[in-house]
Amino acid sequence: MLKTKARAQGRSIVVTLPVEKESTVFPGKEYLVSYGDDGTIVLIPKIEDPFADVAEGAFYESDVWENMPAVGKEVLDD
Repeated sequence: MLKTKARAQGRSIVVTLPVEKESTVFPGKEYLVSYGDDGTIVLIPKIEDPFADVAEGAFYESDVWENMPAVGKEVLDD
């Protein structure tokens, strides 16, 4: 198990992460930080908004239920 030590730097706490062969943490990449109640710290890689450059209606799914006949009490009368 790798070890590291937290240190103060201004108004922040800095934790250096030891480099490991197959590490997925990269310098300059942005991460969201989540603190757990049990003291765990989770780094979540920040991704670009996948819906930012999508044409309107690109994720539209047709209503496959609209022509389905009611066979029980699925539909309430007004």
